[in-house]
Amino acid sequence: MRIAVFGAGAVGSVLGGLLSTRNEVTLIGRREHVLAVSGGGLRLSGTVEGVFSPAARESVEGLEVQDVVLITVKAYDTDAAVREVAPLVGGHTLVASVQNGLGNAEKLVRAFGSRALVGVPVLGAAVLGPGNIRVSGLKEVAVGSTVGQHGNAVRLSGLLAECGIPSRISASIIAEVWSKAVVNAAVNPITALVGLENGSILRDEGLRELSRAVSMEAARAAEASGVILGGDPFERVMEVVRATAGNRSSMLQDVERGRRTEIDEINGALVRAGEARGLEMPVNRALWALVRARR
Repeated sequence: MRIAVFGAGAVGSVLGGLLSTRNEVTLIGRREHVLAVSGGGLRLSGTVEGVFSPAARESVEGLEVQDVVLITVKAYDTDAAVREVAPLVGGHTLVASVQNGLGNAEKLVRAFGSRALVGVPVLGAAVLGPGNIRVSGLKEVAVGSTVGQHGNAVRLSGLLAECGIPSRISASIIAEVWSKAVVNAAVNPITALVGLENGSILRDEGLRELSRAVSMEAARAAEASGVILGGDPFERVMEVVRATAGNRSSMLQDVERGRRTEIDEINGALVRAGEARGLEMPVNRALWALVRARR
């Protein structure tokens, strides 16, 4: 299978590297990363160990139509990514958003219709340097279609599983997208602001209560939007924090590198959704403003 991973940072590189064991994979990413992968391979360490040999390039120029395109860019770049990958998408191509934040699935459906899919990974990864990714956990990738194309989801899930990536089919993938957004909202901005790993929320009572307030407020926005999350949203947050206590969140990594964060697409998106339905969202709005001020 020909597979392109567009926006191959930490998560995209892990998925692309593993998929390259049985497929013709091309990573599309930043120049330094592309040069390192092209010259010496992609090195994964931690939960997954090995050197992998996907192709790597800086743009889609010259690539033929693919069987699968994974979009793994930051959520604020989704519109540009949709335009750039269009030449790679044929009548049989599956295009999947494997991203944080809200609204990505809807953009892919508008552009690619029934070929659009969503992947929600439970995966911890960090870039140690060009061509070098640390994997701190690879539990699973939930795959689903928001337009009822179950067969397409089965195809993608099977492709992942064949390459050692645990995968399952989700009949309620949008609820899973929202559930992950709630978790991200209650973890990422807090860690980004205090400059500490996820486990700081476990250790510090004040941070823990702040995280609780964020998650409960965000869950109310989800419910008001017609999304049924199920279970205790804060307990879900704590499960993730316990499992990733030593991780530095992607938002913290972005702040440390002076890069734009996904705060607009996570807490900001939750604020917009809640306020549009008459809810007050003061805690999420405060974190949204504070992280934006760090830019």
